[in-house]
Amino acid sequence: MARERWLVDGYDLTDGLVRDVEYRAGLTGTPAVVGANATVPNRIGELWRPKHHGPGKFTLALWLAPTRGGWQDVEAAWEDLLRVVARPHRLLTFERHTAAGQVRRCEGEVLSALTPTPLGQSGMRISLEVNVPAGYWVSADTSTRATAPGTPVPQDLVLTEFADATAPMEQLAYLLTGPITAPTVTDTTDATGGDSFTYTGQIGAGQTLTVDAATWQLTGGGGFVPDPGRLTNTGPAFLRLAPGRPGKPPSVRLTGTNTGPTTQLTVTGRRAYLT
Repeated sequence: MARERWLVDGYDLTDGLVRDVEYRAGLTGTPAVVGANATVPNRIGELWRPKHHGPGKFTLALWLAPTRGGWQDVEAAWEDLLRVVARPHRLLTFERHTAAGQVRRCEGEVLSALTPTPLGQSGMRISLEVNVPAGYWVSADTSTRATAPGTPVPQDLVLTEFADATAPMEQLAYLLTGPITAPTVTDTTDATGGDSFTYTGQIGAGQTLTVDAATWQLTGGGGFVPDPGRLTNTGPAFLRLAPGRPGKPPSVRLTGTNTGPTTQLTVTGRRAYLT
């Protein structure tokens, strides 16, 4: 099994020669849940309200030990590291290559003071405390899954490629291929039903509508010009897709009227992870 690798904005922290990650902490825990139930006068207990995860955090403990071993080389390696991680004016891209072969990314910021501990004259140890404002990690690669064209509605789509996600996915793109009138896409992962969006218009044959939950944009194809005012959603995002359950991938359903032999739903995006 391969060892774990870490990159920051493409800079390898784990070359195993000059620098490496001695250990990491915080990746076996989840971000805290944010939100509160509502207290209603004269009602027993509380009124439950949906919640979400807050920001995430993790720590990387590094060592720097240049092969030539001189303190001048140690300081040069330290300054190279500063050029990479000491950039508070923007978010950094942390990329984790897991021992299992997956590549996961997050956008993070180093908020702690960097105070290295010398290892004699040949190296130093540094601890990086990283805050992840978005809370979640995502896969480096994108996945796509589509229904068979012309399948009678409701078209149910099991998102097998997204089965290993552990966090809600609210940055996916949904491509609707016409003909279809008033299409609705619903998260059916949980038996109780999930979020959904509806476009109260008609997409003709040869036309497409892309609902991009990441950018909150609607894009038409084949001459279709979408009207943003016709799109309604039930949740905080265009569609926040819940992660699947053990042995059961997430799933969505397309409904609508006036469908035809080319009617289709395609879902594209990155898997999301709590760690």
